[in-house]
Amino acid sequence: MCTWANVSTKVANYRTTVLTLGLGHGFSDAAAGYLIGSFSHTSRFVETGSAVLLYNILAFGGQLPAGIWLDCVGTYRKWSILASVGMMAALGLSLAHYVWAAVVLAGVSSAIYHVAGGAVTLISFPQQARFVGIFSGFGVLGLALGGWSGAMHWQGVGYLLMTGLLTIGLVLRSATFPTETQQTIFPEKPHLDNHDYVMILLLVAIALRSAVWNVIQLLHAEQYDWLLYVALAAMTGKLVGGWLADRIPWRVYALFALAIAIPSLSFGYRKLFWLLVGTGLLQSLTPISVVALQRLLPNVPATVSGATFGLAIALGGAVSFLPLDSYFSLFTQLLLLGLLTWGLYYVFLSTDKELSLRTK
Repeated sequence: MCTWANVSTKVANYRTTVLTLGLGHGFSDAAAGYLIGSFSHTSRFVETGSAVLLYNILAFGGQLPAGIWLDCVGTYRKWSILASVGMMAALGLSLAHYVWAAVVLAGVSSAIYHVAGGAVTLISFPQQARFVGIFSGFGVLGLALGGWSGAMHWQGVGYLLMTGLLTIGLVLRSATFPTETQQTIFPEKPHLDNHDYVMILLLVAIALRSAVWNVIQLLHAEQYDWLLYVALAAMTGKLVGGWLADRIPWRVYALFALAIAIPSLSFGYRKLFWLLVGTGLLQSLTPISVVALQRLLPNVPATVSGATFGLAIALGGAVSFLPLDSYFSLFTQLLLLGLLTWGLYYVFLSTDKELSLRTK
């Protein structure tokens, strides 16, 4: 017999699990940032750039295929723990100067952790953006602090991060997870309407400028004071944005935030104030974009996580690294990325339908 006390206890346990996954997200991204920051001390410029590019391809570009695969497997607890252990091992390889092996293992582990942790969050608290904000908020702060520590060559931080990741893995082993088959099934499949267009716009906006790429650029420029400010703005934006999305009409807020964030980051990113405003507002849309995509694709939570946490950032990296500004206006870039995102949306939709048919 299910009582309100049992339900309340289960919800409280899920909250603890999501918070632990969020802290693990912070440690995982801190480890990745530490690896990136350490490259400048152990490799030449070309090797460093190649290693960073390889990590980004695996860690961000790899999230979508990893999410599709995890949704087919249906096991999230085991892989979130293994991903924590994998990132810990990557740090050990880095400290032993096996740089390329560390990069590959860190990229794969990061991709799996993001989609597994995101899936657990969405299954535990479907359509509740504040919990998505809690899971995702610690990541960029960890990335910045880890990158700063690696750039300053603080070796003790590497061992501290390994200890933290091991602790997270042990806590997750005994944490309460939702059942593997507890998928979020809505009564009816929603049709395309205004919120779909907003979701697409959100993904495009996140692709244009991501705090992750700002962090990497600030590390390269050795602007460590700005680095911490940007990370705090991004973390605050995700936490506040998730909280607001559960309490106010999020479509109105999304359009308002985009109207300020895009010009702030596109034209005023060299000034700290506008960089913080744009980063905070843009990152505040991350929880909204996740729950919007979950509403469309309710049966594939890991795929949703891979699309919003990984693919959008990978697209943002392409915009940052390719000289698109020399050939296309900002409007044209939005249009091209919008068309690409629409195509990917239909790929996700067909994947969701196929998995739904398998479960019937």
